[in-house]
Amino acid sequence: MRLFGREPQVLQLTVSQFSLRLQHWLEKRPELTRIAIEGEISGWKPQSSGNVFFSLKDSRAVLKCFAGWKEVRKFPPVHDGVAVVATGAIGIWEKSSEYQLRVVAIAPLGVGAIAARVEALRKRLQAEGLFDGERKRQVSRFPHRVALVSARGQGAEDFETTLREKSPNVVVTFIETRVQGDGAEIDIAEAIDRASRSKADAIVVVRGGGSYEDRYPFNTEAVVRAIVRARHPVVTAIGHTGDRHLADEVADAVFKTPTAAAEYIAGSWAEVTARITHQKRLLYNAIDRKIVRSGRDRDAADQRLRRAIDRRLSQLRERLLQLQNRIERRNPRHRVAERGARLTATLVKLDASRDRVVSKRTNALALARSRLLSANPEGPLERGYAIVTYAGRTLRNAAEVSVGDTIEARLFHGRLAANVERVSEDE
Repeated sequence: MRLFGREPQVLQLTVSQFSLRLQHWLEKRPELTRIAIEGEISGWKPQSSGNVFFSLKDSRAVLKCFAGWKEVRKFPPVHDGVAVVATGAIGIWEKSSEYQLRVVAIAPLGVGAIAARVEALRKRLQAEGLFDGERKRQVSRFPHRVALVSARGQGAEDFETTLREKSPNVVVTFIETRVQGDGAEIDIAEAIDRASRSKADAIVVVRGGGSYEDRYPFNTEAVVRAIVRARHPVVTAIGHTGDRHLADEVADAVFKTPTAAAEYIAGSWAEVTARITHQKRLLYNAIDRKIVRSGRDRDAADQRLRRAIDRRLSQLRERLLQLQNRIERRNPRHRVAERGARLTATLVKLDASRDRVVSKRTNALALARSRLLSANPEGPLERGYAIVTYAGRTLRNAAEVSVGDTIEARLFHGRLAANVERVSEDE
């Protein structure tokens, strides 16, 4: 009860009316209808509808946020703990009477200026034609040597492990470099130049993920120019995200992950190995069939020869009988004895000739069979010899390999892998 003056006027509203008035008041504040707020994302919760609820927080406060599915589609990849700049308008969520930021755009903190520089560089390089497909080179499908440009623990291990498992004949020369931080682009460009001077069939540039800022060196002119001037085709596998870097734009082949790049390089070798195995199996089968056919041909030829000799002997015996009959009709006993002796000697010679011819043809057939067997690739292996290969090729000269190269020896049972410790061209 007030003794002097009137009671102050009290505005009585429902909760809904109060929230609506506060909403109208906020909408009339131009500085709150388009505001950019920095903070760390927390509680990122996508809904089945595509909308997202989350919070922005710093060390002292938390701000509730909401984004519709149409806007979310345009956001860069974000997750809890990422520092961002969220742009939108302040509004009231009537059901809980909480104010919130209705977000229409998100950018990683500090990325805006970087993205602007990258886009400007992209336009300049594109005007030079550096992104044109006609400029790019074909990556060898059967590389023997690969120069790997990366940092330890930045996807290099994944690449080397996959390539070693799927195609151990490919030699990898690791060229270590920084891949992030101030000045890293200069180190990367120099590493690509060193790889370009090596005896490589392809240069592979990889790193294992990281934030947009961490991957910024791969959006710099120094790295782009190094890839363009490289003497060998360049393959990139930078990060595990869907981002496209300027280095990817000028590379001759691009893969999402280091593992995918290794599988591509190893793929052709695996295909060739399978094809060689198939052809070898066909060759062995053909040799087996040839040996079987040769055996059958030898038996058939032997039978034909024996039948021909038998026919000839039968003809001679018939002729002998005819002569004997004529002699007996004339009855010159001394001439009969002489002719009989001559005929007997002739029969002996014919029998001996038959045996020599049969033996000669049999030996010739055996020699032909031996030659066929000696053509069998497995023959020398069974006698203790080995087939030595390097990089898929059969070695015939020690000068074809160098100290430190890995060679493979195929034995009759199993294979051996060995490192070359000494090379001598002595006879």
